[in-house]
Amino acid sequence: MSWHICGLLLVLLLSRRAYQEAPCPPGCCCPRPGLLVLCESLGLRSLPISVPLNTSVLSVARNRLCNVDQQLRTFSGLQELSLSHNQLAHFPRGLPPSLETLQLQENRITYITTGSLRHLGNLTRLDLEDNRIRAIQPGALLRLGRLKVLTLKGNQLTSLPVNLPASLTHLDLSANCISALDIPSLNALVNLQVLKINSNCLRSVPESAFDRLPRLRSVELANNLWVCECDIMYLYRWLLSGRQKMAATDLVCAEPTHLAHRMILTLSVVAICPRVLKPNEKFTDPGLTTRPEQVTSAVEVTLPAYLYSHPIRTMDSGGLSSPLKQALKRTNINAQDQTPNSHLDSPRIHLPPDHYTLEDLSYEQCLSLNSMPSVAPAREPSTTTSLVEEPRCLDNSTGRYPPGNSSTLESTSSSNKSGSLPSPTARIFSLQGSSAVIGLLAVLCVLVGLLILAVLLVLKMTLAHNQRVAPLQQS
Repeated sequence: MSWHICGLLLVLLLSRRAYQEAPCPPGCCCPRPGLLVLCESLGLRSLPISVPLNTSVLSVARNRLCNVDQQLRTFSGLQELSLSHNQLAHFPRGLPPSLETLQLQENRITYITTGSLRHLGNLTRLDLEDNRIRAIQPGALLRLGRLKVLTLKGNQLTSLPVNLPASLTHLDLSANCISALDIPSLNALVNLQVLKINSNCLRSVPESAFDRLPRLRSVELANNLWVCECDIMYLYRWLLSGRQKMAATDLVCAEPTHLAHRMILTLSVVAICPRVLKPNEKFTDPGLTTRPEQVTSAVEVTLPAYLYSHPIRTMDSGGLSSPLKQALKRTNINAQDQTPNSHLDSPRIHLPPDHYTLEDLSYEQCLSLNSMPSVAPAREPSTTTSLVEEPRCLDNSTGRYPPGNSSTLESTSSSNKSGSLPSPTARIFSLQGSSAVIGLLAVLCVLVGLLILAVLLVLKMTLAHNQRVAPLQQS
């Protein structure tokens, strides 16, 4: 009896080993059996049956998959999975807990629930770009304690997801319909380094929104509906600080009408928030001395706090204050220092020839590799091109303004130099002299009125005299 049991166990082990070492599925590419399996652009409506169970990287992108629930649970060693460019209507269920990278971009997913990611505690990268996600259940992503990169670009979110994991370092929320930033949700992201929230419906940024993110080094805020009024003063001061790498020159006002299409950093404090300077108010700039070099350094050091309570006083012929020009120069230098990199802004890790990832080897390279099985595929440096994103959110009252090119911005800036606002001191003198001008005009009006009355009276007396003399001459 024991011999029969041993024989049965041996048969089961041999059959399992033979199944694991099964040949590559038809039409797929397997440069290293058991490591990487690529089954892309094959028109598949279901997962291939003969995929080895010990596969660690699997890609079934660009097919016609509608449902893969519970079909991948047996792949206990699967670390990277790509289901992008399919027809999945919901987040797949029953995925193996060993997953570290999951790509689901360009599907038809509309919502994320807490049960969808319950067992995916090892995830470090999750890509949900270009789906139809309208809502993420609070706490659905909170259990992903190792998640570093989350991409939600090109969905239909109207608010910042709440209860995001504190482990996030890269968060992409661009091309949604987010109209406000939730301060508690942002403050929880203490490890956040890169935030992309461009092409949304933001009108302002709440006070101290970015102050509690100590590791934040890059923010993208372009193509929003910025209202250049007093509520935007925090963003204005934060941009002038120049601590983060971002293209500050891309931020353009959408409202009010007289400031539309103008860059935020080309405006003065008085133009943005006129109530900062009251009429006939006298003030002295704190920390200013007679030496020009001391004036510049003092303004640069106290610029954020100074702008909060006082407008910029020293204006040059170009309409911009020298500290403002220096802040613009710093932001431009920071923007030029950025070099093209991957969407993660992190260096590519070169893996040994016997290990591949979905980013290192494409399906076409894999097919060419099959013709030369003994030679490792050559890695070409990956380059990324920045695409011009179309705005997705429309406001019936104001509309979305597409990002202008550099020539438009330069012409707008040059045309506005001559019409920039005068300095506060000039405004005070003009307000004091306006009363005298008004009084002089009033006196002139009274004199002109009296002169007109006198002329009318003389004309009336002349006409009366002519009427009395005319009948006598006729008789």
